[in-house]
Amino acid sequence: MIQSKQDYLTILEQELHHTADKDELIREMDLHISELLHELALAKGLGEGAAMPEIVERLGAPEHVAAQYQTELEVTPKKVQWTFISVNIVFFIGGICLTLLYNLLPLPFVSHVWTTLTSITAVIIILYMLFWMLLGYEIGKEFGLGGRRLLIKTFYIALMPNILLMGLVVFRLMPMNWFDPLLTPPFIAVCILSTIVLYPVSYVGFRWGTIQSV
Repeated sequence: MIQSKQDYLTILEQELHHTADKDELIREMDLHISELLHELALAKGLGEGAAMPEIVERLGAPEHVAAQYQTELEVTPKKVQWTFISVNIVFFIGGICLTLLYNLLPLPFVSHVWTTLTSITAVIIILYMLFWMLLGYEIGKEFGLGGRRLLIKTFYIALMPNILLMGLVVFRLMPMNWFDPLLTPPFIAVCILSTIVLYPVSYVGFRWGTIQSV
């Protein structure tokens, strides 16, 4: 039975083993338990031994806290990674669907959307750049400088649809007339240049995020 704050922290440390950032979690729990001990001493006149059962009930057993923390460390990077990958895939699939609808089922509404989007390509490119900057920012903010490997992995996986589409266009493996009047040499050059600078843009966002996480 846990009789003191030190008992709780000792068990928590044993359960965490070599978990990353375990010292930070232990410091946070130490501070939190101290605050609760002070609160219960003032409100109910409880000493440390009498207060600990109520504190354990509020915070959870140290074994549970350790297990939850380890799960979050494992799941959170994957969640962030696949959120951005999924969003980029949605952009890609959305573009394909719109192109197919415009060329195979020329409905007035679809034609209007197509005409509007093709008239603001510069705005779309800027917004897309901001999406990649947000990717870097969120990873930097959540995981600090240690998140760089996650940034690189997420970047290259998320970029695959872009590379696939670019390959289909460059090697003319898809009906080129479908993309008139977009596929002009200047526009293709802008797209290639934009793809090249996506990682630097993401990295700028990443470093900004690491500053915000401090």
